[in-house]
Amino acid sequence: MAYGHASRTVAYGQRVVALSASDWVRAAARRLAADGVDAVRVEPLARELGVSKGSFYWHFSDRDALLGALLEYWREAGTAGVISQVEDEAGTDPADRLRRLARLVFAHADKGFDGAVRAWAAREGRARDALRAVDDVRVAYLVRLVTDAGAPDADRRAAVLYRTLLGEYAMRHAGADPLDRDAVDALVDWALSR
Repeated sequence: MAYGHASRTVAYGQRVVALSASDWVRAAARRLAADGVDAVRVEPLARELGVSKGSFYWHFSDRDALLGALLEYWREAGTAGVISQVEDEAGTDPADRLRRLARLVFAHADKGFDGAVRAWAAREGRARDALRAVDDVRVAYLVRLVTDAGAPDADRRAAVLYRTLLGEYAMRHAGADPLDRDAVDALVDWALSR
């Protein structure tokens, strides 16, 4: 389901607010990143958005439906959307695409969303299944780029790139400074070395 197309205007106090399902999903993503999946609740989200719970039920049947939409949003925004952006912007050379991908994802400030989904996946099967599917797609894309660039041992190199990114997100979430562009480029140079 593509979020953001349908909206419903809700009167709240003296103001009128038009919310779409994507507004609820983005608010849920912020709450998940900040406080974990247990904090993704309808009433606090409604207060944050300045609307009644009725707005929520216009778009979702229940909290479980919102959580499913949240996983889909994470999959789309954090994986398919990034891959599409790299494919559209970086040309046909796989080394250029890998460099563009690394610069893009290492420059991205995750704000804890990826880590929060991983914590959720440690306790719930649906989130774990979504996590495995996303990890598989991401790593397969890295393997393809490294392979197409002609570098050996693509599976191992893709795994090191991906796990380095996950570590980078975790360290930044804990307050560490981000890797600089030279360090990211050196990592890509290693992955592409023959």
